Amino acid sequence: MTSVDPDIFPGLSKSRYCAGLQCHKLLHIRSHNPELIPEPDPHTQFIFDQGTETGELATEEFRDGVTIPAFPIDEAIEQTKKALEEGAKHIFEAAFNYENIHVKVDILVNHGNDHVDIIEVKSSSGVKDIHIDDMAIQRYVLEGNGFVVGKTSLMHLSPYYVHPRGHLFIISNETAAVDDRMQGIPDNLKAQRMMLQLAEPPEVGIGPHCTKPYDCALRSMCWEHIPEMSIFNIPRFSKKWEYYEQGIIELDQLPDSIKGTPTQKPFLDAYRSGKTIIDKVGLESMLAELEDPIYFMDFETLQLAVPKHNGTKPWQQITIQWSVHILRDGGVIHHEFIHDSEEDPRKPFIDSLLGVLGDTGSIVVYSSFEKSRLNDIAKAFPEYKNRIDKVNARLWDMLVVFRKFYCDARFKGSNSIKAVLPVMVPSLSYKDLEVQEGGAAMVEYARMIGLPEGEERENIKHDLLEYCKLDTLAMVEIYRKLLSY
Repeated sequence: MTSVDPDIFPGLSKSRYCAGLQCHKLLHIRSHNPELIPEPDPHTQFIFDQGTETGELATEEFRDGVTIPAFPIDEAIEQTKKALEEGAKHIFEAAFNYENIHVKVDILVNHGNDHVDIIEVKSSSGVKDIHIDDMAIQRYVLEGNGFVVGKTSLMHLSPYYVHPRGHLFIISNETAAVDDRMQGIPDNLKAQRMMLQLAEPPEVGIGPHCTKPYDCALRSMCWEHIPEMSIFNIPRFSKKWEYYEQGIIELDQLPDSIKGTPTQKPFLDAYRSGKTIIDKVGLESMLAELEDPIYFMDFETLQLAVPKHNGTKPWQQITIQWSVHILRDGGVIHHEFIHDSEEDPRKPFIDSLLGVLGDTGSIVVYSSFEKSRLNDIAKAFPEYKNRIDKVNARLWDMLVVFRKFYCDARFKGSNSIKAVLPVMVPSLSYKDLEVQEGGAAMVEYARMIGLPEGEERENIKHDLLEYCKLDTLAMVEIYRKLLSY
């Protein structure tokens, strides 16, 4: 196996190589100043952990496999070499080095005589462009070690799998796509290695690469010069990068001739006038649709890469919690539910929810999310379909108000409830809660159901209930504010 001078060829790995394809500044800091890279937030770490679980399950498809310990790297490379010499058919986390590029192959298929196949495992439900780059650099390193690589495949979760029947994984032969991507590797490596020899990170401007293929961990650092209100707040503004390159960042720098599309114009008008733009006729007409009593409803869900409950798919949104505030005769009553075990939550969820929604009155939601989840339950449990259809017929989407009839520039171009609430009802705030957004709620829920009975479990449960409760209370107070116009 090749050994080169690390001073000439700075060390790379497949993840660093792919990071360099996204942004040279990101690669430089990952390589030379990794302490500047923020730790992943709990939700991102949760997704990573889902990927680890997926990878472990994938190896069970090859029961004759040999697992190579991850560290130390030099020892992992030697153990891989030994496993190949001993004729192991499948090697998990096979380690190789070439030109100071270290890679680990999730599943190496050994056909003997230095003929191998590469299988990369991902927890996604399909093939992504970045996966091709990931596999291409692995193949580059293996071919540099003298191996003949036959097939290069991606093993990913099947979007057609329904637990517990069928095949959880699909193995997709991506050899042709990897062939095409191999051609660019030498130039990519040359550019990355030259850059890595710089004493300081290169100056890389912000751009679409900040979120593709992943949200960059350095985004907060690189976007410090962007003001809180900028051209990036304009809804669906496809020309934002074109204007940014011209030095136009602040909204006041936009020419007055730019009026915006029908989606953008209310935001621009609201910003330029300093006033809230309200279509009072449309707002009054929509509010008039509401029938007493009024229910304000919100759901929380859990997404698992590997499904646990019968009839569920990879990454399916599983309803685990609801909150309902009922506005009747000027008074407000609150009901709530959270499923606190590892058993399938969907039937207890829907049984408890239907028990408080009654047969009449409008049900206020914020987006189509709740309707989609109710339809999922109706499909899984047809005995609930008629009752769920009646609930769906009563839904009233508050988000439509802010998309069509009400615009305040202080929402910063977003219509989410977390953007609307602090402007319309500043007395309510998610910042006072232990759990402040849906991703964190999912992580805490997964942690809670894995804990034994005790204070920590009850504290998490309380925090989750308070979070979901604020979502529906927020809708109540926003509704009351809307009535004043």
